Amino acid sequence: MKPMKIHDKWYNMSGFDHPGGPVMMKLAENRNATALFEAHHPFTSRKYLETILKKYETDPSNGDCTFLDKRDSAEEFVWPMYESKDEGSLPEQAPVSPFALELRQRVGAYLKTEAKRRGVSVIQASKATPARWAMITLFSVLFLATLPSFVAGETWTLLATPFTYWIMGVNVFHDGSHFGLSRNWMVNHVGTYVGWWFSSPLVWYHQHVIGHHAYPNIPHRDPDLYHNGTFERHTKTLRHRSMHRHQMYTWAPIWLIGTFAMNFLKPVQMFMSGYYNRSVAVVQFTQGRIVQHFLGRVLVFCLCHVWPFFLFSVGKAFAFSLVPVSLVSLCFMISSQVNHLTDENVDTRSDDYYKHQVLTGHSFGDMNTLAGWLVYTFTGGLNFQIEHHLFPCINHGHLPYIQPIVKQVCAKHNVFYHESTGLGHALQKYYKHMTSLSTP
Repeated sequence: MKPMKIHDKWYNMSGFDHPGGPVMMKLAENRNATALFEAHHPFTSRKYLETILKKYETDPSNGDCTFLDKRDSAEEFVWPMYESKDEGSLPEQAPVSPFALELRQRVGAYLKTEAKRRGVSVIQASKATPARWAMITLFSVLFLATLPSFVAGETWTLLATPFTYWIMGVNVFHDGSHFGLSRNWMVNHVGTYVGWWFSSPLVWYHQHVIGHHAYPNIPHRDPDLYHNGTFERHTKTLRHRSMHRHQMYTWAPIWLIGTFAMNFLKPVQMFMSGYYNRSVAVVQFTQGRIVQHFLGRVLVFCLCHVWPFFLFSVGKAFAFSLVPVSLVSLCFMISSQVNHLTDENVDTRSDDYYKHQVLTGHSFGDMNTLAGWLVYTFTGGLNFQIEHHLFPCINHGHLPYIQPIVKQVCAKHNVFYHESTGLGHALQKYYKHMTSLSTP
């Protein structure tokens, strides 16, 4: 295992049996892993963490203590050590601001109450509840029930199968990639492979976990700002091109091919260039692991697009090859693009990591209405984007309950909380953003 840098110190975690498994350890190698570390340990005692880290501290002059990306040598956020005077708080201290510490303490108190009610640990309480697992089971059964008819070529499944797949998948693979399904790292990792119509897990970890979550909307660090740069301009830091003049119209067809690109085109671009969207340096994998990855992509491509041509006529085969993946892509784009790409969120910054997560996020929907519950289910909780970015390792089933806490703390500390009434309102803001950035 290669070293990682956390709060200006280098650590070689070789031999450490991390409860979250080896996946996150691999993602953090030869990086400034401070943001990843803080985001995934908000409710763990600092003394406990420091005791472990001290055992694995290594000499920075070691030849292995190098960055995959030279931009990691400059810290994007300020991490001041702040200690609460409330001895009963959780955590006791943290390298965060008073705003961030109050957030962690109050959400931690909510989880402590949940843990006591269920008779489990705080960390266990933050993962999927029995009720959430029951919902996942129900969604999985609905999806599986459509498969026999889908393989048989029944037309109604062109919509039903990808839609039920999306509802099942988004409630599994997203939380899994953030280690929010279970305390068992293997359950989380297997959960990411539910996204076969969506994205390669390896690519998704680079795009979403390493890049986007650590550095949301930060130019040249967040890869989500630079998707389809020839046709779409999401930040003023991207040079205006002629095609951007039409982006208030061209975004619609692009939404139909987004997940196809993530699944099959982005892996090629990523390994050829060594970066994901010029923003995230690729983890150093063995040659065997890279070959395994591309063999997996070939298998997934066959399962998604090739098999219909062995069973149906050419026209019908194209329909069963292209319509499902386009519908899944549309569902994903509806659920994700409005979360950060609005005029209120783009090109804004804070050197406080937690404030930055709030300022660049956008939550929408009211769980007290049927429409709000449907949006929450359809997006897998992504509509609570601010809450998710503040605490990515918490299962989305908890996000509606911590939203009032987050809004109260934001109001107290005068931190702008961007919220829309529903999905329609959020989409209007996205369209306005695309229009405003279509001109130089």
